[in-house]
Amino acid sequence: MAKKFMLDFLMAEAWAMDSRTLTVMGNIAGRDRATLELSESLIEAVAARNGKKITPGMEIRNGVALIHVNGVITRYAGMFEDICGGTSTQTLAKEFNQALDSPKVKGIVLVYDSGGGHVKGTHEFAEMIYKARGQKPIVSYVGGSACSAAYWSASAADKIVIDATGDVGSIGTVLSMQIRKASEDDRYETIEIVSSQSPDKRLDPTTDKGRKAYQQHLDQLSDVFIDRVARNMNVTREKVLNDFGCGFVLIGQSAVDKGMAHELGSLEGVIAELSKRKTPAMTTNTNAAAQGGSDNEVTFSLPASEEVSAQVIVGALTEHRPDVLEALQESPAMAVDNAASLVQQCQEAGIPSLSASLLGDGVTLESAESQIKMAKSLKDTLAASGLSGSYDTLAAHMNDPIKMVGQAIHEAKASSDESGDQTRHVTDKVKKTASLNTKAIYANR
Repeated sequence: MAKKFMLDFLMAEAWAMDSRTLTVMGNIAGRDRATLELSESLIEAVAARNGKKITPGMEIRNGVALIHVNGVITRYAGMFEDICGGTSTQTLAKEFNQALDSPKVKGIVLVYDSGGGHVKGTHEFAEMIYKARGQKPIVSYVGGSACSAAYWSASAADKIVIDATGDVGSIGTVLSMQIRKASEDDRYETIEIVSSQSPDKRLDPTTDKGRKAYQQHLDQLSDVFIDRVARNMNVTREKVLNDFGCGFVLIGQSAVDKGMAHELGSLEGVIAELSKRKTPAMTTNTNAAAQGGSDNEVTFSLPASEEVSAQVIVGALTEHRPDVLEALQESPAMAVDNAASLVQQCQEAGIPSLSASLLGDGVTLESAESQIKMAKSLKDTLAASGLSGSYDTLAAHMNDPIKMVGQAIHEAKASSDESGDQTRHVTDKVKKTASLNTKAIYANR
């Protein structure tokens, strides 16, 4: 059963993928899993033609987040990542949101080298990118390929920058199915029984009815794909159908000429451009006259609250309008304004003398209540240790734990010495001011 699972999954799902990659996936998945050697060279040959490691994860350069979209795209981590490399929209969405929320990230670059992948999850990820427009600059960079599902999500960015040798396109969906026929040469035989209440659950693609149904299913998926590309690239549906390759791929300058990409460029060039930005969240509007303001007025606009995280807003306000941020911050409650309550708490804790020190200038209510709690705990601990008389001495050093520990050791040592030597007496700690009369001492001798 384990040997069939990967192939069954491949055959049962719809894929938006370059046909060459899909063929290789099918060949790998169809082999005997027990004897299949998944060497690094095999994985790289399938998913990363330029020899780079599969799915290197997000990295940040000069404040620009690079999210790599390499190899086969699936919905969840695992599955074909094990045998064909690649990445998942689940992982991509997590990395994208981390970059979007981080105040350290000025811009996001989606770095593509993928022939496409699973339809499920691609639409959701592409919508996530599209709705994030305006929060931070988002650029899709195609150094290798961005075909089918990969181009679907790439088109959702603010713009697409493509290398002169990169290729984009292959817009459309395909459903690959395997028909197993029972014979002596087959290792497996598949028998399916479909309930009579669901006659269309397992349509036969070799019949006219089955082929027509599957064709309609794929056309509906392709309609969603094409409509989203047209919206993302701000062109008509007809232009996508006529000029965006008709299911084939366009390379470099041809893709730019047809409107499938915005410009030629390099990854380092994109990073350098985005790293010059000062903030990811706010845009400056100096056209005050259009808004009825003065000529010298400068205003700032933020994305809608439901489309941007709190961290991004706080970071932008900190840089551009610290006065607004300061005004929004609530002043903490002060101890002096709650004097009656604090005195009552000190009385109940058996430490009335502490209340006077809590009502000074600048002491917050939270800090005062914390000191009462600490003093009560100290008093209880000393009582349990037989050192109740040392409370006032130790309480004076509550804000300096090192001194308090040293004083506590001294008090404990003194108490131990007094308990073990009955001849020992306690002297007054006040320094004596009387001088020593040496003449009288010598006279008495």
